[in-house]
Amino acid sequence: MLVSNEEMMIVKKKYLMLMAITIVGFGIQRCVEPFNPPVTNYNDLLVISGTLTDEPGTQTITVSRTTPYTDSTYVPENGCSVTVVDDKGNIISYTGKGEGKYVANITSGDLGYGTSYMLRVIDNKGDVYESDYQTLQPAPPIDSLTASYQSKSTAENPDGLKGYQFYVNTSDPSGKTQYYRWSMQETWEYHSPYTVAAMWDGTLHLNYHFENNRTTCWMTKEVPGIYTATTRDLAEDVLKNYKLNYVSTQSDRLMWRYSLLVREYSLSAEAYEFWNGLEKQTQQTGGLFESQPYMIRGNLTCVSKPGKVVLGYFSASGVSKKRIFVGPAPDPIREIFCSSDTIKSIRDDLMPYPSSSYPVYMYNFILPSGAIVKVASNQQCFDCLKRGGTNVRPSYWQ
Repeated sequence: MLVSNEEMMIVKKKYLMLMAITIVGFGIQRCVEPFNPPVTNYNDLLVISGTLTDEPGTQTITVSRTTPYTDSTYVPENGCSVTVVDDKGNIISYTGKGEGKYVANITSGDLGYGTSYMLRVIDNKGDVYESDYQTLQPAPPIDSLTASYQSKSTAENPDGLKGYQFYVNTSDPSGKTQYYRWSMQETWEYHSPYTVAAMWDGTLHLNYHFENNRTTCWMTKEVPGIYTATTRDLAEDVLKNYKLNYVSTQSDRLMWRYSLLVREYSLSAEAYEFWNGLEKQTQQTGGLFESQPYMIRGNLTCVSKPGKVVLGYFSASGVSKKRIFVGPAPDPIREIFCSSDTIKSIRDDLMPYPSSSYPVYMYNFILPSGAIVKVASNQQCFDCLKRGGTNVRPSYWQ
């Protein structure tokens, strides 16, 4: 078969490209060696975090210590003096509640738009840390929240997950906000897969039932992640269909009813740069050409020992809220795992259970013959409270 000069050139180019890829790949493979950066200078640093909002009620400041980068243990800093001072000299005192949390009951009289606030923390060593002054500004109301049921591909699930993608729409006609951050709280209804029919605690209790509802519960958790956006480069202070979190069918969150409460914060330009920097770092996947992580400095300084490093950020921010409900999902949901242990006799099947596993709950299972047998399973498959939720229906629940 004759080959033209043009075809030969194409083949040669493809060969040279393949050789180049092979050489680069070999070089990268040879260059992959363990790297342990010397970050000991950043161990045991104070980390201070908190936001003063325009919502009267309990508000929290957290104080903790950094650990080596190979250790993710949370190290709370208890016993600190924590206060917030406004530009008029008024002082709000916070009380330690353990686990590095300091709380204050903020009243409407403590808050004022246009007023500036500074955080002061004195640690156990007597070092004094202060933030710069932050001005409290109102947050514009959230225009709407929407949810779209769709597939989403991830590294772990390249074929795509199914679930709800949530979006926020917001705007400020005055054009004063420009910098936004959102946090979210999720609540979902879940049910116990089995109805208890018997209980073993060393004695067999037939026709057993709970004294109160243990079939239907509600779980509430904070949604992890940082979500920020800015309109400073847009013609209008308007955000449309901005992506928030995604909830998939890989848990039972979407089996019955799911609710998302979105909090919107107005930020200063400096606060936005801090939170946006954290957002970029937490979303990095470690690709070859991604930017290197760096220590994000906040707006806190050690005034008793200038030059001493402190991490974190204190801000004052207005907050607006909106809630959305979805579910149940139209596709199958991954349910919790429930073991099955058929109980045929007390001596052979119930007596071996250790007392540490009491109470042992059982449900009735009907065989094809019509006979009924008892089947034991995990406590959380009978008692919804065992999963950490509450059986008290939230007042806002639809």
